[in-house]
Amino acid sequence: MTVTYFMYDTMGEEFDEPNEAQIRDILAELSNADEEHPDVSLQHESGWSLSVFPDKFVRWQNVESTRPEPVDATLSSWDDIVGLLLKTARGEAEEVTSALAEPSAG
Repeated sequence: MTVTYFMYDTMGEEFDEPNEAQIRDILAELSNADEEHPDVSLQHESGWSLSVFPDKFVRWQNVESTRPEPVDATLSSWDDIVGLLLKTARGEAEEVTSALAEPSAG
């Protein structure tokens, strides 16, 4: 079976295809983030990646391409972040890009 997405925790440990409960557990580790390990991220096989920081700041980018430029936003709730992570896991890049382009996302 091919892994279609994976997530890194704050210490860089990789989790293959985490479910929503596991994603929430990994996000909870952000309470222990430090300067050396400031974020968690979920990457889809398409190269799209969503990094999440403790202050609900997110960076959306395709790590396998130099374009387009990363999209940065600060979201208002952890549930919104979980929703974007689940969209990323499903490969819904356009939906994530659209959600982050809305004024309410910033």
